[in-house]
Amino acid sequence: MCTRKVKVVRYSERASYDRDELIRLLNRNFICHVGFVDEGEPYIIPMLYVNDDQYIYMHGSPDSRLIKIIGGGSPIVIAITEVRGIVLSSNLCNNSINYESAIIYGRGFLIDDLNEKLRVFQLMINRLVPGRIGDTELPTTNELESVAVVRIKIEDFAIKRREGGPTISSDRHWEGIIPIIMAYGIPISTNNKPMPKYLMDLVTSRKPT
Repeated sequence: MCTRKVKVVRYSERASYDRDELIRLLNRNFICHVGFVDEGEPYIIPMLYVNDDQYIYMHGSPDSRLIKIIGGGSPIVIAITEVRGIVLSSNLCNNSINYESAIIYGRGFLIDDLNEKLRVFQLMINRLVPGRIGDTELPTTNELESVAVVRIKIEDFAIKRREGGPTISSDRHWEGIIPIIMAYGIPISTNNKPMPKYLMDLVTSRKPT
């Protein structure tokens, strides 16, 4: 008997429960939406995250309601979505979106070890801007102690994706896919320092095609 909390029912052929695929999806992104319940009311909040092969990590103020809830072991749900294209059909009701998404259930716990906190922040900056770790000031002990870092164990998940053109096709109007591609713009200096090479490398690696 399936004991999954997350199971794709509609278009189940688009689903995957492969953990390696989940990690690859997590590795490509750094923004998620975290859902939780507080005093009987549902909430969902966008959060910056990073992950390794075992856990998802988030950080925030120790006084934050979200950090207190997810750091206290309460069940949470995390959503990640990559939008890859707009699918145009001749029929107005058959337009769609190509995407890959994941719904993840888990529980989080606060990290107290300062070296582990530092590792998480190093993972995060390497995710956001590869090369920046060699061009930044490391936090002091007081700074590390003043921020809360949460480690979230992945308990269950499901991936769902859509690919291709319209499911119902017609030659009455133009049909097809409009790709959506993420690209970086030219960095804008706020202190008039020259642009480091790692930033230029990042920008040129994500040009629209």
